[in-house]
Amino acid sequence: MKGKNGIVAGIDLGGTKILAAVFKVEEGKKGEAQKLTLISSEKAKTPREASAEAVIDVLGKTAREAFVAAGITASALDSIGVAVPGPLNRKDGIVLYTPNMGFEKFPLAARLGSLFDAPVYLDNDVQSGVFGELRSGALRGMRDAVGIFVGTGIGGGLILDGKIFRGSSGSAGEIGHMILLEGGPLCGCGNYGCLEALASRTALTKDAIGLASAGKAPGLLASAGTDFRKCRSSSIEESIQAGDTAVAKALDRTAHWLGIGMANVVHLFNPEAIVLGGGVMERFGQRIRETARKSMEAHLMPGLAKTVEVLVSELGDFAVATGAAHMALESGGAR
Repeated sequence: MKGKNGIVAGIDLGGTKILAAVFKVEEGKKGEAQKLTLISSEKAKTPREASAEAVIDVLGKTAREAFVAAGITASALDSIGVAVPGPLNRKDGIVLYTPNMGFEKFPLAARLGSLFDAPVYLDNDVQSGVFGELRSGALRGMRDAVGIFVGTGIGGGLILDGKIFRGSSGSAGEIGHMILLEGGPLCGCGNYGCLEALASRTALTKDAIGLASAGKAPGLLASAGTDFRKCRSSSIEESIQAGDTAVAKALDRTAHWLGIGMANVVHLFNPEAIVLGGGVMERFGQRIRETARKSMEAHLMPGLAKTVEVLVSELGDFAVATGAAHMALESGGAR
């Protein structure tokens, strides 16, 4: 429901970046969701291993800069959506736990509500991103779909009957932690052989650095050395462009595992579409999409391949912030 001023904000509080965006709300066509038009945005790096208050300081500064750029104050906003990684108590606006940010049973909605003097709604980051694609991106008009976001880790979100499916405790969609290879690589969750340990940017970077160390990726060795922390998606892209065929094969191998995970999702949910998003897709989108699609189809029961589209995010870096804004708009916010 459109608020009194018709302006909402969405904030993507990620592990590496904070993105604040301000949107104008416009009524959609009959039967369609309201349309959000981006007015302004600002971005900053998330403080690493910082206290909750240090993170809030950067978030507040970044958001205020976005508000100034939009020509408004926070009190003019109808609501603010904030997307956070990790488990949440949405009803009470509490972040139960988020690694590297100092949040543990932290009442973030109330804290930000008092900081901005505006209603604040919290949601999970990847679920917000998938909701953004549903309302304003690649999944518009769909009833049953799945989002898989590939970045440092792998997150997912489920759209069932036109709504986000959250599960009994709100954590549905942890697609990255499906175990695909028993005894496989160690995952950040503590298990072995998860999709995230096989197909995330972290997994790809580990493979690429290993190849550089073994002398099989001279281009990568020259640009990033063997330091995991210096090897970024851009380093891998430049390595492939420089002719490091072993790194190109590593990229295709991660996409192959992603496709197997997608096949499992199709068998379980029978979605109309799977949308692929996240930082890795922004860098290698079509190549990963095609390789993952072929792998998915090779592992599906006969006939199922024609029932599902494989799409790439239309909103890119703004998917999470857009989804958070839509969530806040439709929930009315919670102070």
